Amino acid sequence: MKAGLQILMRKPACLLIAAVSLVVLAPASMAAEEGASEGIITVSGSASLEVGADLANLSFGVDSEAPTAAEALQANSSAMEKVVAAVREAGIDPSDLSTAQFNISPVYERQQERVGAPVKQLLRGYRVNNLLHVNTASLDKVATVVDAAVMAGANRVDRISFGLSPDLNQRSRRQLIEAAVEDARYKAMLALAPLDMQIVGVKNLSIAERAQPGPRFAEGMRMDMAVSAAPPVFAGDQGVSVTVNVTFLIGTQ
Repeated sequence: MKAGLQILMRKPACLLIAAVSLVVLAPASMAAEEGASEGIITVSGSASLEVGADLANLSFGVDSEAPTAAEALQANSSAMEKVVAAVREAGIDPSDLSTAQFNISPVYERQQERVGAPVKQLLRGYRVNNLLHVNTASLDKVATVVDAAVMAGANRVDRISFGLSPDLNQRSRRQLIEAAVEDARYKAMLALAPLDMQIVGVKNLSIAERAQPGPRFAEGMRMDMAVSAAPPVFAGDQGVSVTVNVTFLIGTQ
């Protein structure tokens, strides 16, 4: 493997139980229905998990400029063919590749014949921007892929980020739901013990929806790459959390 980016593999997952808020209804409103012997207590519980990223997202490509649009497009297409071939040779499946951006735009330069004279916009040529997006679960190949792309002619790297695949995110949430509910039950039991009351059932339970954690960026800005050299890239961990609100039915012990 060429010298260049290095990947620090993820750490083992570590489950963290977060603090909860506890709300107990006033005695005057504790009866669920008129004549009922049970009251209710509402508890919010949450749990979080640090999960090692299992998905890498990369965006890099080629900017080309020429006097005519046709020349710029031809130069860009030729360069991008080499970049794509190098990325595939580095071990990336074609299904993990997509075009992130393609644009052809005129390039103007400002000219002013003398001070105070009108400024003219003269057409200098055309620029083609072509960005390739790589979405891969092979984190150990990120350094090789970026090095290969730059060596093949890619002159810009816009983004390297790490995140969770939908499958891993869902599996993590399922694990956390059970922990968050147990956390809420435990807090309710602590609050009820001094009152000589106990949980006798569940009236209502809701799960607060949380968006999938955002990507962790290894490179937060565009880099114009002249040589195959870049700092180490760390995949890191992603935080996943779940919050539940449980209304327990309660009665005397």
